[in-house]
Amino acid sequence: MRIQPEPRPVYSRALLLPGPLPPLSHFGVTLLRHAVGTGLRYSLYQLGLPMPESPPVKIIRLRLYLDAKALRSLLTREPGGADVVAALLEPGEIGSLPATARSLSATLSFHRMRLLPFRVPADRAADLQGDETPEELWRRFRERLSRVLNRTNDALLADLISSIDRRTLRARGEDVPPVLSKGAWTLRTRGRGDLRRFGLPDPLAPCWAEEPDLAFAARHALQPHPLPGHDRYRGRFREAWRAALGQVAPFYRALARSAAERGFLADPDDAFFLPLDAAEDLAAPHKPAWIESAVRSNRAEYESLRNAAEPLDLMSEKQEMAPTGGERPEWAWGPLLPLP
Repeated sequence: MRIQPEPRPVYSRALLLPGPLPPLSHFGVTLLRHAVGTGLRYSLYQLGLPMPESPPVKIIRLRLYLDAKALRSLLTREPGGADVVAALLEPGEIGSLPATARSLSATLSFHRMRLLPFRVPADRAADLQGDETPEELWRRFRERLSRVLNRTNDALLADLISSIDRRTLRARGEDVPPVLSKGAWTLRTRGRGDLRRFGLPDPLAPCWAEEPDLAFAARHALQPHPLPGHDRYRGRFREAWRAALGQVAPFYRALARSAAERGFLADPDDAFFLPLDAAEDLAAPHKPAWIESAVRSNRAEYESLRNAAEPLDLMSEKQEMAPTGGERPEWAWGPLLPLP
């Protein structure tokens, strides 16, 4: 009997944000799309590969996925491109030898050394005076976002390199189980670390530095479970992005408060139910006619998806969901769970 090969994934979030993940706010998921798209272009450029014209991603149930079809179309004919696509989509699988070693070895070695130190976005005070105009707040948000993306770009490249290396080790017959990031391992074993790097990847949610009880609760919940090892490069994007959100969120929240005071929004948190490409209208001189209906429908979608089935890390075109739906306590533990 002929054995059919396992279908390749069409959508994947296994590299950057695997595991239990609640739906993100509309602003949060589109901001993440911008960061991932920028990071992918940067990483592919650093590896000497073609860059996509638009982000090869798809938003499914307010979670961000890499789009396998777009990545394969862009990269599979390039030397080493198929290995990079596989590492982006399936970091927990077995790689191929010796294709990656031949085509990308020198470039990967250079970036491994360059990326040895892990630098998250610096902890810079927002220095808001309270008298900034909406236009100034939006400008300052965009400027701070451009700065922090320099660090998240390198973090995404580090995760990609780790995935390539770990897949190569499996191809050589080595046992390479899921691992923690170095920061998560330190937090689980020693109870200390930079808590700005942990929390949900959404500016609507607080980081653990703002609510340290979240870190304590996650560590306590995971104590009965085995402690995996750690990897120097794995999990960097997730932590760098959470730290980055702490840098850009104060400017956006200030803009949201200004919009609420001017009657654009009923509540400042409504701003998080607008996508990034529409958020600039919060700084407009007059209230957009569409804003109330957009916020209302997007809030309803967000609340509905919090109680719906959760999409899996790897999906075919059928977009498989978890067998159960509803809010899960594991959502709060995600930053300390092992990565493939």
